[in-house]
Amino acid sequence: MYDQDGQLLTGTLMDYALPNAEQVPAFVTATVETPTPINPLGAKGVGEAGCIGAPPAIVNAVLDALAPFGIKSIDMPLKPEKIWALVQAARAGALDQPDPTPPPVFSSDTRPREGIGADFV
Repeated sequence: MYDQDGQLLTGTLMDYALPNAEQVPAFVTATVETPTPINPLGAKGVGEAGCIGAPPAIVNAVLDALAPFGIKSIDMPLKPEKIWALVQAARAGALDQPDPTPPPVFSSDTRPREGIGADFV
């Protein structure tokens, strides 16, 4: 990212407001096993499951802090200048944000319900 004079502002990771160990909340973890009925092993892909929940949790914490300004949506990465611009726009009454509500298609589940529930082993 560069300023209006072409000066590089983000030359290293030190230029980003990364949370340090004291600022990151403790996470409670648990294991929930739900085998898939799609294959005989019940196995699913693992991917990056261990790090999927932390970034959205931090974004939600920032949104909670910005709620008094009427800010309902912000995309990652959470850079100080992005948050500052949102706060300034909100204070000036010029906040233009998209509706964060998911489209209706996400609220209708037409998948088969077999294998779901307490009797699923």
